[in-house]
Amino acid sequence: MDIKKILGGASPYTQSKVDKGESSEAAAKAKAKAKAEGKVSTGDRVSVSADAKLVAEAAKAAEASPDVRVDRVEALRAQVQAGTYNPDSRQIAQKMVQSDIEFLR
Repeated sequence: MDIKKILGGASPYTQSKVDKGESSEAAAKAKAKAKAEGKVSTGDRVSVSADAKLVAEAAKAAEASPDVRVDRVEALRAQVQAGTYNPDSRQIAQKMVQSDIEFLR
């Protein structure tokens, strides 16, 4: 099998320059005319949805918050050292299962 025959004689391994066709020249002229008439804006515009804004705000809040709640860690450390820390294993298991179910949805 010869690739050149399939592609009509053009080799897919050689580079070729692409010339501007008449359609791109016509489009450029139309754009220049519209710009001269004030119908085309000179800059790009971006529209951000309300959901995207909310996600950005949440990301900023998460970055601003500390990674570790020092007060909570110290309280738990004191309970462990005093021997008074008794976590509810049923509640832990329930939260783990609930987390897995939410993850799989």
